[in-house]
Amino acid sequence: MRVASVRFEAETAGMKRVVTAAVGAALLGVAGCNPPAPTPSPTPAPVLGGTLTVGVWQEPGSLLDAGIIGALPFAYAIDAPVQEGLLWYRSVQETQHAASAVDYWTPGLATEAPTTANGDVKTTGCDDTQAAMCVTWKLRQGVQWQDGSPFTSHDVCDTYQLFWLEYGALKHANPTPVASSAGWDQVRSCNEADRYTAVVNFKTQYGGYLTLGSGVYGILPATFLDPAFAQAASADSLQATVDLTKGSGNPTAFRGQTTLQAALDGTGPFVLQSYTPGTAIVLVASKHYWNPNQQPHLDKLIFKVEPDLATEVRDAMSGAIQVGLDMRLANLASLQSASGAGVKVQTVAASGAEKIDFNLCAAHRPLCENPALASNPYTADLTIRKAILQGIDRSAIVQAVAPGLTVVPKDSWMYLGAAYLSDPSVSQTAFDAQAANLTLDSAGYARDAKCGAAPDGQPYRHWKDATCIVVGIATTSDDPSRLKVEAMVQTDLQHLGINVPSAFAGNAKSAAFFDTYTHGGPLYTHAFDTAMFALTLDQPGYPGAYFADYHGDCGGTCAADVEIPSSANGGTGMNDTGVSDAQLDSALDKARNTADLTQQARYYVQAEQRLAALLPEIPLFQQLIVNTHSAAVHGVKDNDIVWDYNTADWYCSAGAGGRGNCQA
Repeated sequence: MRVASVRFEAETAGMKRVVTAAVGAALLGVAGCNPPAPTPSPTPAPVLGGTLTVGVWQEPGSLLDAGIIGALPFAYAIDAPVQEGLLWYRSVQETQHAASAVDYWTPGLATEAPTTANGDVKTTGCDDTQAAMCVTWKLRQGVQWQDGSPFTSHDVCDTYQLFWLEYGALKHANPTPVASSAGWDQVRSCNEADRYTAVVNFKTQYGGYLTLGSGVYGILPATFLDPAFAQAASADSLQATVDLTKGSGNPTAFRGQTTLQAALDGTGPFVLQSYTPGTAIVLVASKHYWNPNQQPHLDKLIFKVEPDLATEVRDAMSGAIQVGLDMRLANLASLQSASGAGVKVQTVAASGAEKIDFNLCAAHRPLCENPALASNPYTADLTIRKAILQGIDRSAIVQAVAPGLTVVPKDSWMYLGAAYLSDPSVSQTAFDAQAANLTLDSAGYARDAKCGAAPDGQPYRHWKDATCIVVGIATTSDDPSRLKVEAMVQTDLQHLGINVPSAFAGNAKSAAFFDTYTHGGPLYTHAFDTAMFALTLDQPGYPGAYFADYHGDCGGTCAADVEIPSSANGGTGMNDTGVSDAQLDSALDKARNTADLTQQARYYVQAEQRLAALLPEIPLFQQLIVNTHSAAVHGVKDNDIVWDYNTADWYCSAGAGGRGNCQA
């Protein structure tokens, strides 16, 4: 499976929790006694009614950008109250003790999560004798799409048709520009065993099978897809007459001519009322939501399109919006200062890390080769990478950007957002500038007056060939918190005798920094020494997407699986560091090709062990999602992938007449 060379700004891609209880426990221990536990504030009983306005500072180009034709995190947030999947997300509090990837999901349109343990996943004895694995999805009965049509196995198999079966490699091109066929291309067939059972047959044992069809927009309605297939037309732009009042029971829901680009036809607790591009997407409560335990409390959700993040921050502080999403670390302090004025700050620790990638291409030059290649021998030197890991005061960085709210991860951070992969065998290097200097001294990388003097007056170092060690840092120039961290890293490295030029010539705005290989993006053309950015999971608890970030050529035996962008492969893959290690590749391959989720976890731990040894990157801190909501808003739970996954539970404090009042 190959993944296109494209990375969305990772800070908007979903993040995760941080536990600070240990700090409080330590303080109590110092006191020498256990004072009475404070009486918790009573939680108000949920009330009905109210209109909630949610700020959205990145508008999707299409409502299908939630994993169908694109992957914009704000599109997931807009679609989540309406578009469901076979499985749905759980809160981070519920997954603290997860044992495998399945524990991050709860049944949605399916009645249970299929596994080898419950017999819904088989690697032998499939009806399709050519299948390496078959997955049985048992579907919920009595669910209606909001256009009034029934949800059945036909919708499930149509969704698989859209992504691969109808338009696979041996058939005509898909007129609908799907965001990625990754994972879907492992599917052989989807059989409608009966009205409420779908069986998916796979070519391989595909470890990420739970993610296909799950989450926001996991399943699409056949009422839209069948006409597109019949006409070989694009499902996203095909006109259809839709009446969403039929299935939702809400007479104010949308009725009229539309396309899937501009409309939502789902099974969720809210239903589309209107979409005015550039202004707002308005959702109203469904009166016929299938889940009796999660009937929506609010009357209406308005996703207000903000012109920019700064406006959203101002609107959150003024109360013009009641929920602000993805407000970024740079605004954390100012938002916290406003929290006493009716604004609550929600911080959710991310399923990923802010990290520094090293360019290793000098050690793997043929695999990285392309016109823009920057081949820095110093960053390809493991001794230097180890010293940098020891010599950056990452705890000080945490104090500077999010004190008390995030942590310094282990040397491999793949377990962030997948707690079951946290293993004591994976090292965690502490800050020790003295040890870092000794590491470099012992390697013979001596301080040399010819290399110039650092700000502290000491000479910079030379390398083993007597050339002066110079390492550039590049990051996104439009992120103030990242620029602050960049300067701190520069200072720490200068204290080690590593010359980091002050110009930061590689800095660029996010759009340019993360641009594709084809467009000359610096990451994928390897045109950097070190690059600082965040990378997070896009699916709960499953690090399979990292295959494209780390896979090489298996020691020369798997040229077709190389994910290092180069001229040879047309820029395919997201392995910007150029790391290529046969042991790492083997662990990633085994994890991806294992249906048994317990065994899959063992292989991912092996991958973490190898990443911690190789250090193609070093994590600085666990990234953090910053959201806000009005003090009058209740029922908000944390999720690092989809920030508003549980809008059915949201409600506002009682106002006049006992109806919800969402103003603080």
